[in-house]
Amino acid sequence: MPQLADRLSELASEGKAITFPAIGLAPDAVASQAGDVAAGPLAAYLAEAVADAFNRSDAQWQSAAAAFPHGLAAQPSVLHLSASMDALLHSPTAAKALGKSLTAALLDDLLAQIELAPLLAAARLEGAVRLAVADAVTPFKVWQAIEDVPNDGPEDFLERLPRLLGLALDRWADEDTITETVRELLQQLTHDEAADVDAMFELGCDLLRRALSSQDVGAVTSHLVLARKQFETAAQAEEARDDARIYAAVCDAILAFGRHDAATITRAADEIAQAVDQREAWLHGTHQPAWLQPRRSAEIAWQRLILQLRAAATTLQEEAWMDAWQALDTVLGAYSAARTVCPLASGVSHGLAHLVQPAIEDRFLREQAFLAQLRRAAQETDHHVTRDFDTATATALLQAIDTAARREPADAATSSNDGATDDDDPGGARAGMNRLQRLAPTLLLLLGERALSIALALDDHQLLLIEGLAYDSDIARLKATDPLVVPKLDALMNQLSAHQAFTGETRRTFSALVEQTLLFLKSRSDLTRSNLFGTTKKGEPPAFDYRRKPEGKEARKPVEADLQRDFHQWLQAGPLHNVVLVEPVDIGMGRADVMTHFGALRYLTEIKQDSSDNDPTYLEDRYLAQAAEYTITNAPFSQLLVLDLTPKEETQGNMRVDEVAWTTTHRPKGTGIDRAVVVGIVAGNRVTPSAYSQK
Repeated sequence: MPQLADRLSELASEGKAITFPAIGLAPDAVASQAGDVAAGPLAAYLAEAVADAFNRSDAQWQSAAAAFPHGLAAQPSVLHLSASMDALLHSPTAAKALGKSLTAALLDDLLAQIELAPLLAAARLEGAVRLAVADAVTPFKVWQAIEDVPNDGPEDFLERLPRLLGLALDRWADEDTITETVRELLQQLTHDEAADVDAMFELGCDLLRRALSSQDVGAVTSHLVLARKQFETAAQAEEARDDARIYAAVCDAILAFGRHDAATITRAADEIAQAVDQREAWLHGTHQPAWLQPRRSAEIAWQRLILQLRAAATTLQEEAWMDAWQALDTVLGAYSAARTVCPLASGVSHGLAHLVQPAIEDRFLREQAFLAQLRRAAQETDHHVTRDFDTATATALLQAIDTAARREPADAATSSNDGATDDDDPGGARAGMNRLQRLAPTLLLLLGERALSIALALDDHQLLLIEGLAYDSDIARLKATDPLVVPKLDALMNQLSAHQAFTGETRRTFSALVEQTLLFLKSRSDLTRSNLFGTTKKGEPPAFDYRRKPEGKEARKPVEADLQRDFHQWLQAGPLHNVVLVEPVDIGMGRADVMTHFGALRYLTEIKQDSSDNDPTYLEDRYLAQAAEYTITNAPFSQLLVLDLTPKEETQGNMRVDEVAWTTTHRPKGTGIDRAVVVGIVAGNRVTPSAYSQK
């Protein structure tokens, strides 16, 4: 009778999907052999079959899958254990179902394993932590294991420990039960030669996270200063820690913006650029575990923010704004970003707003010419040169400035009143906070306590309007921490890195554009017509949605211009709109495409529609040459977006987000340089999910 190991080996060598049906053995035969295979070199292949069984809810293989965790506990190979955990965690259903037994198996006799097989013990602890972070199990057993970990164990174990502790702080930053223990252990590891640099870096990340979540300006600045010290120490101790140099420069830039120091911000931005280039060189061609990728995505977010702060700082230093509208766009972009960018945690970046926003408010308050330009921009909306001027943020900034102006003399008048307390004014701050929580919870979430000063200057109707704007802004822009977007972005970056021109400023700018394109593709796969185009009044026809299948013979058909307009507006409404000039241009057959300018660098996004086929090879054969042709006088990078109008009823569904984008190259005959093109598909002719149900 064929053995389970033999069948797994055959399927793997043939490149076939590894599933229990493909293995072809009876469930009881698989169950009897699963434990031994899980402890051997084919464990990762068996893990793929287990994950597939849970994804398909195939109950007949449950007993076979149940034998896997016990066998994995006897796995002697670090590589096989890690690969098996990767395969299982790729399926949330499998991780949830086997989480308790896996955690128990991985943590069983961990302290003894640390002494006997330190690398294997580190891999087992890593697997348990990842299960808890993924919410496959409650974290209490993992927390206990972390508390029991010795700080003087073997070097091979200790050198892998800081990143696991940092992962715990990333996930459970608000859980005092575990955070103090983790921080204390990291402090102890800073004195160990095997783990000191990594421990310093993780402590710096923790301090930066605490700064971003602090409500008090003093706490923000003190945490930033301490974080910068940890990052700088780590960078000096180990040449390869370019990520520490990046975060040290981030701290410098944020602190400098608070004191109007444009020169320091510029130096910090240059330092980040140099460190990112060096980091890419170090990591080129190396394997990076999938669970570490979010940190690299955070670096992209920080680069984007520093670009905005640098542009805003330079603008605020000018004596006069020769182009007032563009200058206001730049400053408002930094003001808005300060309350939305938080790369290291899922919470809201209150601390950043406490430093960045007051610096901008103070500059407007002290310079009446700037303030007059802001008032005109917020009030005379019909005179804007740019159609997508951020009036909502301009109004919020103006309200905050006016409140600050009124508060200054009031503060001076009450500073000598030593007996005044919050209890003396029950209708003051406490009532204002209650009002915010009741009428504008999103605004409070985004701005923190600074929302109170805005709320005090508004009546209920105005506050509700601002809350609506804050809510729309919050749900419209997806975060780049998505389980599909982040791995896909990393894959695209790795593929683009093979191009010799994908370095320096080109890498930074094109990466930012590709990130926004991926987020656009996801949002257009998810958002309903009402959330994307707005609701209509009773009796009015619904808004035209170019993604939906036309209803009726007289219905308007989607065209390329619909996708072009939507993508253009997405970029204008996003975090790049103040550092990138986006404008439609007439190129080739009069079709309006999207051109993005980063100074001298420019990138074209070619827009097409096709109702014949959505196969990548077909689309590349038809449109790739044209999309690549526009790069002949600039950087050899461009994008191609295709509105897929093929029928969707027969397909029984649509492609996933990680299937609708890829990178390819084109080299015309007689030339010697590849042109790289990122291709994305926006599904049209879509029907609602319920249409696929069997009637």
